[in-house]
Amino acid sequence: MNRINYINKINTYAARFVLEVEGFNASNLYDINIHAEGFLIPVLNEVFGLRLENLNATEKKNYPAIDLADFKNRVAFQVTATSDFDKIKTTLEKFKDHKLNAAFDVLYIYIITHKKDKYNDDKLKSFIPADFVFSTTENVIDKDNLLQKINTLSSTLKIETISKIYEHEFSEFQVQMRQKTFVNGCLNTEAEPICPNLLKISFPKYFYQAELNIDEEAITNDVNSYLISNNKKPVKKLKPGNLVKKALRAIHIKAGEWVLHEKYIYTFRNLDDRAEPFRKIVDIGTITLIECKDYYESNENTLRVFKHLLRNTLIELCKLKEIEWYGQQEIFRFANSQIVPNQKKIKWKGKNEATKTVIFEMHNKKEGHIVCFRSLAFKSSFLNIENDWYLVLNPTWSFTNPGGYNSSRFESAYMAGIKRLEANGSIYNYFRFFSYYFSHKNLFTPDYPYIEIHAAEKLSITPRLEEKAWKPVKIIESHSKDIDIEIKADNELTDNTLF
Repeated sequence: MNRINYINKINTYAARFVLEVEGFNASNLYDINIHAEGFLIPVLNEVFGLRLENLNATEKKNYPAIDLADFKNRVAFQVTATSDFDKIKTTLEKFKDHKLNAAFDVLYIYIITHKKDKYNDDKLKSFIPADFVFSTTENVIDKDNLLQKINTLSSTLKIETISKIYEHEFSEFQVQMRQKTFVNGCLNTEAEPICPNLLKISFPKYFYQAELNIDEEAITNDVNSYLISNNKKPVKKLKPGNLVKKALRAIHIKAGEWVLHEKYIYTFRNLDDRAEPFRKIVDIGTITLIECKDYYESNENTLRVFKHLLRNTLIELCKLKEIEWYGQQEIFRFANSQIVPNQKKIKWKGKNEATKTVIFEMHNKKEGHIVCFRSLAFKSSFLNIENDWYLVLNPTWSFTNPGGYNSSRFESAYMAGIKRLEANGSIYNYFRFFSYYFSHKNLFTPDYPYIEIHAAEKLSITPRLEEKAWKPVKIIESHSKDIDIEIKADNELTDNTLF
């Protein structure tokens, strides 16, 4: 689509915007005016090159005369449907009384209907702060002034972006939804099922505390022998965490569901069991059984330690699910083969049997060779709500180099590309997939007794939120860099086969 077509679309939707505001206000419905503030922010940002924020949303009550502000560029906007002289005078009067000229160099009054043909600037002079420049010709604007400025933009990509914003807000569907919201009140009566990104977890009621009993000198000597044999410098002393890891490896144990705090090790592993290998590195006489709830509710410090133990235990569970912890970015991601990195698919079943690609090969556009791998991943935290614990799971992607482990040096550009393609629905589908993947069990599912992740549970809220009405429009990045691979959206979960 060429520049003229984009501008024509903007003109059409801008006119519809004014008509909608006038129609609602004629019926004494003014919610549309508040909605207009939020809609105008991305448009004004593109046109004026600003980074405006909605002061009503951020609750900055020190700015009663204005609605939108860019504090860095010192530009403020008052957004109003009232176009008479008194409104202009009152805005300037408040702006002056609150000494806002100390924070802003420019003030625009944006009339979302139609401004008057002319205002008496002489009568406004006494309400304008000293040395502050304001004229109704330049600083009182409406859609026509805005369209003139859009017409002068040299970037077609910027104009396309503005066109998409207008189209998103003033399509037939959006207008109908606002009619239902503001006029019919349909949102006040309809409930909606929602699915927070929380997965309930369960773990043993008790865990163990014990003091360490490790021959530190012998472990350090073993480590130094290895370092010297590889022409590396020996160490004088091992850090406590490394000491425990080396002591466990010395008895051929790689288990990681433990955490150190002060002089104690904490673990869900049963230290009362004589066959438990961990008993070889602790002082048997100090083993203490502790109720989890009593410990994590003691204070903020013990809560932090317990969450750390949960994180380490989750890492061990994920290993069984072929998901690795990548500490440099603090994410969990599907693990690639370290011998022959390649694409990976997982068979699973929602409503129907399906296959999900969890590691994609990313090829060079021109030459066709593998540039990197894209692995489905998630960031996590833990949340305690009353008597229940939840895994907070936020899906994301990890881009690795062709070796399949270390981060690609172009990851930030690739991540920006995929985020421009994926909307809320994509993230929701990934979350639902992880919910199934962690909670589903069959005869071949390995038993892991220390932590269990349960399927997502739906809640219900009122009023209903229509996703198409609130989902933000995808903004085209006019400054995005050219990259050597083609970023495609992952549409494997868009066919509603999840449940």
